[in-house]
Amino acid sequence: MEELDLHFVRGDPDFGIASEGKFISDISEIISFVSKVKDTVKSINLNNQAAIKEIPEVIGECKQIEKLNISHTGITEIPDFIFTLPNLQNLSCCCSEVHEFPIGVFKAQKLKRLHIRINKDWKMPKEIAAMPDLETLLLDLYTSSDMPNNLGVLKKLKQLIIAAKYTEGDVPDLPSSLAKHPSLKELSYIDPFYRYRKNFNMDTAVKTLSSCHEFNTLKLSGFSVGKGHKALSALKNLKKLALSHLLVDGDIFASVKDLHQLEVLGIWGSEFRINTIPDIFSNMQDLQEFSFAGNIVTQLPPSIYTLSKLKTLAIGSTGVTSIDDKIGDLQNLEKLHVYDCLLEKLPDSVLKLPNLKTLNIEENVFKEADINQIKAKVNSLKQEGKKIELICGDQGYRQMVKKLRVFNIKAADAPVDKELYNKFCQNAVKESPHAIKYVNARNLHKKHYAEICMQAIRRTGSAALLNFVTGEALGRHYFPVCMEGARSPEIGDTFNLIRDDLLSDNEYVQVCIEAALHNKSADFINNINTEAFQKRFKRDIYERICWVAALHNPNTISKIKR
Repeated sequence: MEELDLHFVRGDPDFGIASEGKFISDISEIISFVSKVKDTVKSINLNNQAAIKEIPEVIGECKQIEKLNISHTGITEIPDFIFTLPNLQNLSCCCSEVHEFPIGVFKAQKLKRLHIRINKDWKMPKEIAAMPDLETLLLDLYTSSDMPNNLGVLKKLKQLIIAAKYTEGDVPDLPSSLAKHPSLKELSYIDPFYRYRKNFNMDTAVKTLSSCHEFNTLKLSGFSVGKGHKALSALKNLKKLALSHLLVDGDIFASVKDLHQLEVLGIWGSEFRINTIPDIFSNMQDLQEFSFAGNIVTQLPPSIYTLSKLKTLAIGSTGVTSIDDKIGDLQNLEKLHVYDCLLEKLPDSVLKLPNLKTLNIEENVFKEADINQIKAKVNSLKQEGKKIELICGDQGYRQMVKKLRVFNIKAADAPVDKELYNKFCQNAVKESPHAIKYVNARNLHKKHYAEICMQAIRRTGSAALLNFVTGEALGRHYFPVCMEGARSPEIGDTFNLIRDDLLSDNEYVQVCIEAALHNKSADFINNINTEAFQKRFKRDIYERICWVAALHNPNTISKIKR
């Protein structure tokens, strides 16, 4: 038997997602499965089987095994016999309960791919660099400790993938020993929870990577890089560049325009604050894939239509309203995705593209008659032997939000009709309450801005939207907005979003009492167990709020200061 797949993925019935695989609650059942195939099995996948508290010894008898996944199991240690399996080449062991790094890993001399979780309070182990054949190293970091400086001794290392999953601390620099590395081709450094905005020293990273002659692929996501992105221009041999959700200071396109060897370029995320895609693609004639999303640009630059090698063009969540008929010049184009934009028409030249296999125009603003016409043309082509996958659902999706974002761009350099802008904002927030983050308070009367803020909070029932409210712009109208937020059941977890410095003493006390009447969190009282609150108010005010909180939610009693 080549493979034993016993992985499990828990579904989510609320979202209609079915479970995948089989959850096994009895470890003896897993031992039985493995015992039957131990002499021939080459791959075992036990991912997410939480019933496994220790690795069954029978796995140590699987001498032919080349690939083993024990991630997200309940084990507390990784036994040495795993690393002495004579043919093991691929190991995934991301386990939250393991107490320390497995020192025996250096015994896995044939290992080519290792995916491991570095848990909180661990120090980065030097032993991680003791595997001479390692080609791919994936690190899930739950600590901000420095990486071992001896990674450079892994002379066969081609791919380094790092996920910074901790909440506090900046991003560890790449070890200096990686400079002039003979094999390193790819670095992927991401923060999947990019709301923490860890600082990434791109200058130092690029200095190291630019000295690696084989290096050609860089993927970065979720960090704050400031002006460091300007260093990207030094990576002259770069072929693949993917940047997402980075906080940058300046124009990211200015930093990549001279990377003439790029074959794949992806820029995603509103954090880039891009209003225009510059006309730079004449310098990128090797580009085969360009994807761009999350920024409200209204048109594509002319030079995009000169990319004769382009196979994939993906434009999403923008304000693009049209595509030039010159797209027909992209004779090698196979996939065209223009989704979640404001596209109304499709040039005739699109369906004449000889190699087109996928056309995605979902979530635009096509009229039903136009969509039906496109469907008819696609069906006609199918009869002629040319099959095109057409994706065209949800027309009109979030169009008011997108129109507001386009309006914001146009209003940046022109006087704004505040009444008209108010209508755009009202429509956008009615369509999606989270559109509040795109509302520019300066373009509204204070009363109208307050109404929009309260409408957004009321529609979601979430005080978390206070994070997007510009309190200073509201003046005396900030108080009713806070009162609306205080009525949210989750206010105990989001109370810190309320700016007490913008409220009078009486107003702040009223907000606290309103929050106490609706709060569901036992920790709510901690919001007023602060030195600042004690200095501002007398004990009787504190006790009044605590009484209200305790009567509404008795769990808060344990947090009250005696």
